[in-house]
Amino acid sequence: MACKNIFTQRPITKLECLWGRAHREAVEELLENSMEGETSVLLGPRRIGKTSVVLTMLELFKSKGHYIYFNFSRFLGTKAISIADITPQKTSLKFITTSKAYKFSLKGVEVEVRKTSINEFVSDFSTLVRVFSENTKSGVIVFDEAQVLARLKNLDFRGLIQEIIDTYTNISLIFTGSMPGLLVNYLNPSPDRPNFMRGARTITLGRWSTEEGVGYLKSGFGRDDPRFPRIVESLGGIPGFLAYFGLTALNMGYPERDTLDSALTKTLEYAKEEWRRDIGAFLALYNSPIYTSILKILARSEVPLRGSEIYKLLEEKPKRIQHVYKYLKNLEKAGFVKSSGKRYWIEDPVLKLALL
Repeated sequence: MACKNIFTQRPITKLECLWGRAHREAVEELLENSMEGETSVLLGPRRIGKTSVVLTMLELFKSKGHYIYFNFSRFLGTKAISIADITPQKTSLKFITTSKAYKFSLKGVEVEVRKTSINEFVSDFSTLVRVFSENTKSGVIVFDEAQVLARLKNLDFRGLIQEIIDTYTNISLIFTGSMPGLLVNYLNPSPDRPNFMRGARTITLGRWSTEEGVGYLKSGFGRDDPRFPRIVESLGGIPGFLAYFGLTALNMGYPERDTLDSALTKTLEYAKEEWRRDIGAFLALYNSPIYTSILKILARSEVPLRGSEIYKLLEEKPKRIQHVYKYLKNLEKAGFVKSSGKRYWIEDPVLKLALL
């Protein structure tokens, strides 16, 4: 069945509407891992399509078992979250939620998870997973933007994660993260702490190639245009931005009217604002103007720079040159900066524009 609406700002849930070979392969891999009870970690920048991949997989999985899906993306810039924020957004089970609790029903068994105290929450969540395991052949629990769990107040959620992995072989876990280094650091902090990455199967979603992005636009518009390659490259091959562009061009009257250039201008403004929001969310956690200065230096540079070169260009410098690498490491963990051979650069063209 052909997809009727390939340009959408909503997450994709149908395989026929999911574009990109790597994205479709990720669905297959997540499905296979989940059926085998394995833990999966799905990494990639924001708007790359991680949520679409997960929701498409869950749509296929629900004929084989049950799932519970938590999404923490709305807390990306929040310094702290509480147990009240750990509420499922989707599930294949019967589900009721209130401000103080949520309740699941499976095969006539009801489980309530109270959010009024830490002890009640931990006890109830453990009971939920046990009942979930006992009443389904295969189950999946998804934590979308799971690095946010590191900011949970008064509870280290990794204890509950470890309990699930150690005890329930028919329950698989999926973690996604748009700040890959932060998520990996949370799941794999040190040798003396629970390490969920050892047995996890990691999938990294990348940007679309120019060819793949052009194919997406051709499919959505039902026609080709020589400007498509430039448009894909201008938007960094980010699926979410290309979907926004396609929808904008159609709403502006394309193809009856030639709106591609004006739609690209509008999309670039939108994309820059989205990147600025991401930077703002990062700075809410790492409150130092040095991060902004480093990003602007890299945005202005036409070539990758060494840490020592960045240090020399900083107006407000850390006390020691070694400290600049701490800032660069955090920016790389957050997905803003790339590095190779001790040189650093910004990959995304729109992020560069947002910083200039």
